[in-house]
Amino acid sequence: MIWDRTNLRGIPRRGWVRGATPIHVLDDLARGLGFGWFGVKRDDRIDELYGGTKVRKLDYLLAAEPWRDAKAWASLGAIGSGQLVASTAAALCLDRELHAHLFWEPASEYVRNNLAYTASHAERLEFSADRIRAALWCPTLVRGGVVEGAVVIPPGATHRVALLGIVRAGLELAEQVRAGELPEPDAVYLPLGSCGTAAGLAVGLALGGLDTTVCAIAVERPFATKKRTERLVGEVVSELSRTHRIPHGFRPVPIEVDTGFIGAGYGHPTLAGLAAIELMKSRGVALEAVYSAKAMAALVERAPRFRGRDVLFWLTPRGSTPPSRANWMSRLPNDLRRRLNPQQHLLTRRHLLAGAAAAAVVFAGIRTTGYAPHQAGEVLGVRELHVVAAAARALLPLGPGPSPLEVARNVDRYLVGMPAPIVRDIHLLLALVEQGTGLGCTPVRFTRLDIEARLAFLDRIRKLPEPIGSAYRGLRDLVLLGHYQDPATWPALGYEGPTTRTRGLHGRPAPTPSRYDDLIAQAGWLPTGVVS
Repeated sequence: MIWDRTNLRGIPRRGWVRGATPIHVLDDLARGLGFGWFGVKRDDRIDELYGGTKVRKLDYLLAAEPWRDAKAWASLGAIGSGQLVASTAAALCLDRELHAHLFWEPASEYVRNNLAYTASHAERLEFSADRIRAALWCPTLVRGGVVEGAVVIPPGATHRVALLGIVRAGLELAEQVRAGELPEPDAVYLPLGSCGTAAGLAVGLALGGLDTTVCAIAVERPFATKKRTERLVGEVVSELSRTHRIPHGFRPVPIEVDTGFIGAGYGHPTLAGLAAIELMKSRGVALEAVYSAKAMAALVERAPRFRGRDVLFWLTPRGSTPPSRANWMSRLPNDLRRRLNPQQHLLTRRHLLAGAAAAAVVFAGIRTTGYAPHQAGEVLGVRELHVVAAAARALLPLGPGPSPLEVARNVDRYLVGMPAPIVRDIHLLLALVEQGTGLGCTPVRFTRLDIEARLAFLDRIRKLPEPIGSAYRGLRDLVLLGHYQDPATWPALGYEGPTTRTRGLHGRPAPTPSRYDDLIAQAGWLPTGVVS
């Protein structure tokens, strides 16, 4: 049985995607690339939430529990995330709050426009230097759940319920084929980020009766993988099976994942991608460098493979530029504003930490005595171990893991072998945190504050202008690093642990699970291939 969109009629959705998005036929480019037919599926022409394929996902996700009745949503994305733009627009449309958790990517004009809109209208903005730190600080943003009262929209809005919107897109395309708007494509090209669009289309195209191949072009490592895409295919089929009878012997269309066009990494443009932008710009199709340009670059390079055949390019980014407020930059976290405008922050972190630590010494006095006796670390002194342990008690999530003092000793172990300037910065940082309470006329040093007062003090530091605000993040990152060294913390992240190579039978390498200690080179060791 061949499905169409009416088969999904009973599943709740917001109704943001009404008619089918148009097919833009490019005969001249088809001839130039040697295709029998070439066209673009224009999801940038979706009217609601500024367009883009993300709207299809949110159409279903935000109509389902627990998102439907939540007063606030939280989501993690790059500073130029199209998913955050669509989620922000959805929050405005439905009178909800969006808590945007951002991480860095190269700031092109397209990225800045997206950031400007999110910053203008999101209720809260948090920033981490990269997604790994953001995920370690709050794993719930990746796993799903609730963060400070806000229900998490998964990264890329990729969730088994959301992917029903992409299944519907595949059925929509199959209907357009049957209506004669385009020939049945031999290949459908699209970018691969959170993997949801490729997975949903593989199911939807097959249910619609098409025999095609989804060519998914990875734009990042390590998340855009064939394994993850296939897992999502299984999840969306399982979700559909809850309410529908899947045709007997159903098989999704094949998915090919190409990792050869990532370039320097997520968000970094490539020369081939920039050339693809110019190629399509002259034909009225706007690409962006992060996703669609890399997918188009792959299509152009792989064109000989489909000579004489019919190829479709699925355009996934937003269409119109969302409006932003004139003062949007002032709403950004300090460290993000500094990265966008580094020339406005001429003082180095080291200079300001040194000055602040020196000023804090004035208030030290009797505050430098009375520490419980402990053995000093290899890098950190007894007082510094106490500071890290006190921060760990305040900042770390509840659950299995090392004690606060073990966290501090893990940090000390990490610092062994670090360059002298970095170690000097750490000493200054810990002195500032311990004695900095005196700058606010608080007679009690950091390690003697109760948990609530420690958090309040650290929050005051976080809100100070850059680069002093980085003292909070530096301490937080050290504490997280010490915490997640312990294998007891790994199950909460879904991490199975590092692997080192040991010598197996007959001298062959054999992978074995390893703790952090196994990854540290012994004194005198040299990299493989280096002769002393």
